[in-house]
Amino acid sequence: MPEIHTSEIARFREQQALEEEAARLALSGYAITARHDFINARMQRGGERILQLIADGKHEEALTLMNSDNWDGEVAASKGKERKRKSHA
Repeated sequence: MPEIHTSEIARFREQQALEEEAARLALSGYAITARHDFINARMQRGGERILQLIADGKHEEALTLMNSDNWDGEVAASKGKERKRKSHA
């Protein structure tokens, strides 16, 4: 966290140093990546799960899964259960 500065020049220098560090890390720091085939396989499994839910007549769960950020079955399933609890309450 930046320290409290006694002058505008000191604040500017601190800000510049932070921006330079951020740029350096962006160019040479660690990056979170995934292989394309892993991403495709995960999306394929998610699509198959959605189609299976539709075939089983679980349209609300399929819709919840399709509307999730990354087709994460566990997160979508818990949201579907929460909706059912709220509608029965």
